[in-house]
Amino acid sequence: MAQGTRKDWWRLAKLLAGLVISGCVGWFVQPMVAIGSNAMNTVVTVFSILAGFLIARMTLTVDPTLQQAKTWHELQLMKQTVRNKLFRQKLLFFFYLLTLGLTLAMHLTPLAMAELLGWLQTVFLGCATFVFLASFSLPGSLMKTQMERYEAALEDAQPKVITEAKKAPPSRVRPAS
Repeated sequence: MAQGTRKDWWRLAKLLAGLVISGCVGWFVQPMVAIGSNAMNTVVTVFSILAGFLIARMTLTVDPTLQQAKTWHELQLMKQTVRNKLFRQKLLFFFYLLTLGLTLAMHLTPLAMAELLGWLQTVFLGCATFVFLASFSLPGSLMKTQMERYEAALEDAQPKVITEAKKAPPSRVRPAS
């Protein structure tokens, strides 16, 4: 099995597990949220901070690619990878905003509409859990980006002799008779 396919299946498995866990949390924990609103205040604070961090993270996504690529062809080859990373980060950002929007909707829903409020709380908890779980990928992604940046800088600073030696075809040395 190819490395890319294995990675895609792993991502899909993590996505499905996150959705199942989020659905269970939304369904079973909703009665606890209905009792107190401290959870909502905490989520609003944390997700507002994470949304700001994610925007900063998105600005760093392209930079290592630009440093790493030496030719137009290399940039073209990396284009889809960069687009995919930015798309995943954009989705995560929109989920942060959706979670914050659900909080606003819960605050604006009158208590007389208890059934609607209960469903909003369930969706809020499920969404908040999913986004929280998805946020665990951010440190690894940031570390990978920084290592790509470091590798590009290392390659740029490499002495010319080493660079040329890497480009040279392997020499064929005959054993002495």
